[in-house]
Amino acid sequence: MTTDEPSTTTAPDARGGATRRTLLSVLPLTTAWAGAAAVVAVPVVWTIVGAVVEQSPERLTFIVLLVPVMLFAAIGALLYGFAAGALAALPDWFLRRRSPSAVGAVSSVVILTAVVSATFGCLALFSGVSAALPVSGWGWLALVAAATAAATSAVVARHRRRERRAAVTSLEARPA
Repeated sequence: MTTDEPSTTTAPDARGGATRRTLLSVLPLTTAWAGAAAVVAVPVVWTIVGAVVEQSPERLTFIVLLVPVMLFAAIGALLYGFAAGALAALPDWFLRRRSPSAVGAVSSVVILTAVVSATFGCLALFSGVSAALPVSGWGWLALVAAATAAATSAVVARHRRRERRAAVTSLEARPA
């Protein structure tokens, strides 16, 4: 069964027939992969930096002990990132029938930053997690919020640029 209707992530653009993809088509997957990568990269980098600073290579064996925990955490972050990214992309999806505006993009950045920061803040309350953090609670929380906002802004900006290029290309391809 085929239909000519746009999918849930695309809608006709107000500029004239071009199809506009919403952030729901990119934000959940990029958030999921970024979260899973961060869960693996942060402990590994901190362990390597600690081994270099202390000049003790035996500290690197800690990475081997972390592998099962990081694997479990990466899978959890992948699922959580997908759900958080979808939640953050909803405002843009609700505005899909209108021409692209900053409202959908800014609200996506704010929602994703708030969701990730609140979750990390609640997670840091557990003694096992807070003991592993090298920076104090507020400093680490601010770092997570800034990284989330910057990464989400970059994804949104790249998506908007790609959509503008696609709209221009589709307008040029239309017969006059």
